[in-house]
Amino acid sequence: MTAVKKNEIVGSLYDFEEIKLSDKMFLKFAERMYSLAGVDLPLTPKNHALIRNRIVKLLRRHSLKSYEEYWSMLERGGSDLTSEFISALTTNMTSFYRESNHFDFLKSVLPDLAKKFGADLRLWCAAASTGQEPYTIAMTLNEAAAEMPPSTKPRVLATDIDLQVLKKASTGTYEDREMQGLPPAQRARYFEKVKANGDEYWRAKDQIHDMIRFAPFNLMNPKYEFQHKFHVIFCRNVLIYFDEPTTKRVIDNLVSCLAPGGYLILGHSESGNVKHPGLKPMSRAVYQKL
Repeated sequence: MTAVKKNEIVGSLYDFEEIKLSDKMFLKFAERMYSLAGVDLPLTPKNHALIRNRIVKLLRRHSLKSYEEYWSMLERGGSDLTSEFISALTTNMTSFYRESNHFDFLKSVLPDLAKKFGADLRLWCAAASTGQEPYTIAMTLNEAAAEMPPSTKPRVLATDIDLQVLKKASTGTYEDREMQGLPPAQRARYFEKVKANGDEYWRAKDQIHDMIRFAPFNLMNPKYEFQHKFHVIFCRNVLIYFDEPTTKRVIDNLVSCLAPGGYLILGHSESGNVKHPGLKPMSRAVYQKL
């Protein structure tokens, strides 16, 4: 009996793997992803395989037999299905202290920023993913506190288009493998061990968790409307997925949200994408608003 069931499962999975994704359907999915999130996926063998491998998991989840069926469901569905689609096709690679020189730079400029802009210091992590980046920002703020006026109250806004990863980020709870890049001293100071369903996790302490506000945000919005300007904006390793017109529009919007004298920090591989008259290069992928 067990052997039969196992064979049935293997056969079922094999059937899903055999479902073909036509170029026509690829283009529909790619165009939908571009309109929703600005992600540019031209028809190449690599992108074809990426979309096929990720959406086939959604076919299994919904017990569908073709990509056309899934497309019809996506067309009829609401925000939950759209969120699921975005999450499936979004690449969420992150770690604590990724491209660590940016956090060294942040720590070095925080005292001057606090003196210049006063107690209300605002930072925005515009692609928070599962949260390792905004928590690293919060830890950096905490470690620079002694060099800033006592009245300084830094605030971090962490946003992402992917609601599933944003929900995880807001809990601040990670498995051991997700703690990659976090030195032992910071792990002990800012995280605590918790148990859930018999497993152990690391959870961010209130000391850094309460510094961050998590909210959904789509960088494809025509305008970025915030009540106050930011003094530091992290938008790292996102522009690499955009085409040139989208990149320019996003950079323009980010600069419009930045206070004069504030800093825009991009990913190392994205520094060549920035040609903006309102920005001055400071170091690798770090720019100051004039």
